[in-house]
Amino acid sequence: MRKFLAFVVIVACGLGYGYWHSLTHASFHIQLNFDGDNNETQEVLPKVEIDLLDAEGHVLAHGVGDEHYNYVHLIHPEVGDCHEAEQSATFSDKGKNAWQVCFEHLSSWIATWAGKVRQVNVDTGGCTWSNLPVSVSKSQPDWFLWWVPHPHIGGKPYAYYSLYIAIPSPQTSSCGSGG
Repeated sequence: MRKFLAFVVIVACGLGYGYWHSLTHASFHIQLNFDGDNNETQEVLPKVEIDLLDAEGHVLAHGVGDEHYNYVHLIHPEVGDCHEAEQSATFSDKGKNAWQVCFEHLSSWIATWAGKVRQVNVDTGGCTWSNLPVSVSKSQPDWFLWWVPHPHIGGKPYAYYSLYIAIPSPQTSSCGSGG
């Protein structure tokens, strides 16, 4: 009976840790496209800057556009952008460790504000759109079914946030404010 009880306690602790980790760690994917763009002819905006705001207009996070894709890198207020660490992770163990440390900071920071995003400010260098209303999608996979504390089997569970931002194309409209 004691062995069974110990087994139940160990399983409960493992599941509890997985649940806690999925609540306190998250990733946030932001896709930026022009209105009317189809996937074949997307225009890339390398100088885009985005502020993620709550309902009252307070800045929760800041991001910058990727140089090659319409993807936004979030900038942690203390650690900065993890993009360089991510790129070096494939070349060395030191780079991999730097990426893991940076992502740990970034993922725990994202979990504190991601669910509060209600609007964005977008600056493309030539145009600025302020207070564009947005809706963030949240996905929290079945952590209790998939989480196994082993990196080759499941890894740690995270909440996943995503945001799609469509802004008017500079060729078809003038810059403006949302609202």
